[in-house]
Amino acid sequence: MNVKISSTDLPAAMASIDNAWRKIDKIHPMDAKFYDDQIQLAYSQFVVMVKVIGFIAFLAICIASLGLFGMVVFTTETRLKEISIRKVMGASESGLIYLLSKGFLSMLMVATLVALPATYFFFDKVVLVNFAYHQPIGLSELLAGVIIVMSLAFLLIGSQTLKAARKNPANVLKSE
Repeated sequence: MNVKISSTDLPAAMASIDNAWRKIDKIHPMDAKFYDDQIQLAYSQFVVMVKVIGFIAFLAICIASLGLFGMVVFTTETRLKEISIRKVMGASESGLIYLLSKGFLSMLMVATLVALPATYFFFDKVVLVNFAYHQPIGLSELLAGVIIVMSLAFLLIGSQTLKAARKNPANVLKSE
């Protein structure tokens, strides 16, 4: 039996319901449970799973960012002489930043083109299938993830390429 309680005095309401129950069924005791507690109990495993998956995703993004940072640092250090010669020949900082960044940015665009459909189908066909009432994953959720990852990548790539483009070419060519 489901009963909706609109009273603010919960213990008195429960006592009243218990008295009414005893009049109806004297043999079986009333086993009262609140609907919101039952829902919370049903989804407690899901909440824990979402927290664990969120932490693993955060860890994966951190490791990928460190890898990207290492690749950018390695590339700029190995091309430092080329950058210095281009700078002596009159190249602008923005042109040098574009030259160093275009390879990484094209790789990020290809990764985005692969990841967006894969993410959509994973959530649509694997994760959300288990829920009777679910909201389909939309373009805004996917774009929010892309914007966050791209801005982090732009920050990593831009900081190192700007640092390499601003180095004094005389000091770099002198040590080579």
